[in-house]
Amino acid sequence: MINFKCLANSFVLSIALGALPYQNAFSDPVNPIMPEKMQGTSIIPLDNHPVPDLLKNQARIEIAQMKNQGYVDSDESAVTYLDAAKDDKKRLKPMSEVAPTLKVFPANISGFPLGQSILLGAMASGGYTDEGWTGISRLFVVPKLGLVGLEEVDYVASEGGFAMIKEAINQNVNGYPAILRVKQSQSKKSLSELTWANNRKIYTLSVNRALKNQQAIEEFLSLAQTIYD
Repeated sequence: MINFKCLANSFVLSIALGALPYQNAFSDPVNPIMPEKMQGTSIIPLDNHPVPDLLKNQARIEIAQMKNQGYVDSDESAVTYLDAAKDDKKRLKPMSEVAPTLKVFPANISGFPLGQSILLGAMASGGYTDEGWTGISRLFVVPKLGLVGLEEVDYVASEGGFAMIKEAINQNVNGYPAILRVKQSQSKKSLSELTWANNRKIYTLSVNRALKNQQAIEEFLSLAQTIYD
């Protein structure tokens, strides 16, 4: 699975990273579902995803909630993982310590506003190889936006791929299909996630607030568009 949570949570149900151990940076390691011989990227209707019906049903509910109420009902941990990562001094490291452990080449974030933001630290993620981890997550404080997480996984280096749910696609980033999801807990805490992929990496950009109006969404998309390999 890509990013920080369980498989259904990013509407990306089918992820394969070959036979590599996989680590989510901002949560405990999980074992992703491994569709056989998945390579590259694809967009698949929900009914055709090679995953259990339980995950499909959960995805249907979440897709409907996003369309009808503008957010997905979520538990507290699903909306607070960025704040938890900020306080995890054992896992959040300076880039100088994380970089030597990576196989992935981190994306360029020199554009505005990430390039002018405060980098709190980074964590290795993705799949582990003899050459290092195939993913990296970075945590920023972005002025006028909040706490922002960026995770990228090199699925080519991981010898795998991923499949996005067709019905969940609601945005695009630099011409690539993308999924924006807003999550809200019963306590009204919120978090927004944007997931997309190019011909080598899967990205998830997250912010610890709700993006519920078009201006906020456009600003977040503009931020994503400044990230490139």
